[in-house]
Amino acid sequence: MIPQNRGSLRFGRHVAIFAILLTSSAQTFAQNEIEVIRSGLIYGLGHVEGVTRGSALIDLGDVHTLKVDEQVAVIRRVENHFVPIGVLRVEQTGPTTCRARRSNVVKPLPGDIIMFTREFWQLKTGPHFRDEYLKQQIIKTSAALGYSTFRRGETAAALMKYQLNHPKWERADGRVIGYLEGASFSDGRRRFIAKLLAQIGMIREDHRIGGRTLPAAGEEWVQVMRVLLGPTVTAQHEAAQPVSGDEDLLEEDFGPTVRDIQRVVRERLFARLDEELNLITYLVATLLENPVGNERLWFIQQFGQSQFPDLARDDAVFEQIRIIVRDLQDDL
Repeated sequence: MIPQNRGSLRFGRHVAIFAILLTSSAQTFAQNEIEVIRSGLIYGLGHVEGVTRGSALIDLGDVHTLKVDEQVAVIRRVENHFVPIGVLRVEQTGPTTCRARRSNVVKPLPGDIIMFTREFWQLKTGPHFRDEYLKQQIIKTSAALGYSTFRRGETAAALMKYQLNHPKWERADGRVIGYLEGASFSDGRRRFIAKLLAQIGMIREDHRIGGRTLPAAGEEWVQVMRVLLGPTVTAQHEAAQPVSGDEDLLEEDFGPTVRDIQRVVRERLFARLDEELNLITYLVATLLENPVGNERLWFIQQFGQSQFPDLARDDAVFEQIRIIVRDLQDDL
């Protein structure tokens, strides 16, 4: 295991802090229910339509299912790749949009991608959702203005789409079974973020089977993945952790820390994009935590599941990674 560095603070303690953030979700599942629940994942996708005094207006579709105080992930396209920005908290919800609370940390921009996840068991059937949704909209607006007709056509179309998709989600098999898309994604734009979704899926799978190297990807990825993991993956991650009767065992860990890996990667590959460096740091940490026989093949496979698949064909990068791994393994 690779420890985290902050004086004597090691990687295990940093991961424990991350686990605490997820405890409330994990505790909703009994361990023997993890595989029983229909936990297929559904992505919510939208964009920031505009920002007023730091508060983002978000298009997340008529049936986004978000409630006040829930969090959404913010990801920004920069040139030809995507950068995690952080999370925003929902302040208001409307028929086709929601508004995020102003943040002192995350500064959203128009066009930023907004993401959240649901598991199938969290979604109501089509008719039940439609009835409850319309009832809530009438309750929210009738006191002041009566039921609003603004975007009613879009609302009706999206409710119908939800009803048609729900049976398909129920029958679907796989970790990701569907999407709740805002109008800005309804024209097929999801294909433009396919590599981003693949990388998120790779990180989620590593975490699901007990991996503890997410902090190596950077703090922004930690924050974003906290929203995108889903409660079942969180519970499976916790269940996969080794049980020890010695609470001080982590203090005895030795080896390269996350900061050690970040430093070596950035020294060796300083000319690469920041997000490429974050990915490589994460993969090196993951490899050191779980060594494999054919390291080059493993990296090729991982790069293929990332937003930088071209790295799999870069011999110069592989040579530097080989040196980085060798030097860090010498410290184990």
